[in-house]
Amino acid sequence: MKKGLSLFIMVYLLGFWSFSSDQEPQKPLHFYNVDTEKKIKGTIQEIIMEPRYKDSSPFLIIRLEEKKTHQKFIVEVSPVRFFTHDFHKGEELEVVGSLYSKEGSQNIIARQMRFRGEIIILRDKHGFPAWRGGGMKHQKRRKGKEF
Repeated sequence: MKKGLSLFIMVYLLGFWSFSSDQEPQKPLHFYNVDTEKKIKGTIQEIIMEPRYKDSSPFLIIRLEEKKTHQKFIVEVSPVRFFTHDFHKGEELEVVGSLYSKEGSQNIIARQMRFRGEIIILRDKHGFPAWRGGGMKHQKRRKGKEF
């Protein structure tokens, strides 16, 4: 009985190992970290729709140049299908989000943005996306100075 069980475990692990080695490696996911939150104000340099996470719709990505320092940031906004605003190169944008570095670039996962005087809340204060559980009907928009 022990010999059969050992053989089964060995075959199972060998099969699992060969199956997992054939798959392409998955990019590490970056999660929202409230401890790395930063606020930047800048000019939109480029608007991109790119796949960010395996098996999900493309993300709206904005390349933003900070006004004061001219530092460039890559801002992850939301899945494209959930975003309802129309951005243009050269427009001003203010972002609050979680900062992380990847391959030498500064990246921000956006939590809220101020655009054309409107505050767009993409994530709650803990970083959980507004689009989870039903789309942008959960996205909050408001005018004001709460930023």
